[in-house]
Amino acid sequence: MVKNGFSDQILEYIDKSKKIDSRILEAHPNSFNCLNTFTLGDGYIDEKIDLLNIKNSSKSSKKTTKQRGNDLESLIKKIFRRLDLISSFEVTGRDTALGQIDINLVPINNILFDTWGMRNEYPISIIGECKNYTDEKASRPEIEKSCWRACKGRALSFFIAKDYTADALKEIGYFNHQKGAIFHDFSGVLIVPMTLGMIEVIIDNNCNFSYFVKWSIQNSRNMSIVNYL
Repeated sequence: MVKNGFSDQILEYIDKSKKIDSRILEAHPNSFNCLNTFTLGDGYIDEKIDLLNIKNSSKSSKKTTKQRGNDLESLIKKIFRRLDLISSFEVTGRDTALGQIDINLVPINNILFDTWGMRNEYPISIIGECKNYTDEKASRPEIEKSCWRACKGRALSFFIAKDYTADALKEIGYFNHQKGAIFHDFSGVLIVPMTLGMIEVIIDNNCNFSYFVKWSIQNSRNMSIVNYL
């Protein structure tokens, strides 16, 4: 579940953003924004099946922790595949040079970051972590590891979980505010927390996921996203 107010806020944000981007495209047909770089088309048919699997697995003890993790990774993988400015990605679930991550996205160019409101803030990589192994909240130690990976990879890092402990959110806020004091080359580096409930709202309402990413990045800068987690 998401906190009260998220659904109305994000739907209003997307609606207004689409109107603005439509006007921009009328004036500059060759420009790029969230509106024309994300393919929705079928209304998230496969993603809705994955969501149902995730809900069913949370009510059943038959699935292993690995299977439950794979369900969430499958969902996130399919959504990010709809981004036209992503050339390739890998859902690893295994150790990499940055440690164990679940998603490694490769953008075609920096236009992707421009569409997400990160003009001239270009990370070297985009990574993601999906926590769906237990019903426990994402904890501070897990976030500390994610911050370390973001520093080492100079990465824009998405962390997707069902919920977060208060200490975990404090750690994300501290990192996002103090990263300049922690390490030198921090352009585009950010921890962006999301919840499964938020993503469910986007899918159920057939919203453009790229706008949700843009909203999440903007709200993660000053951690106002906490109001909706």
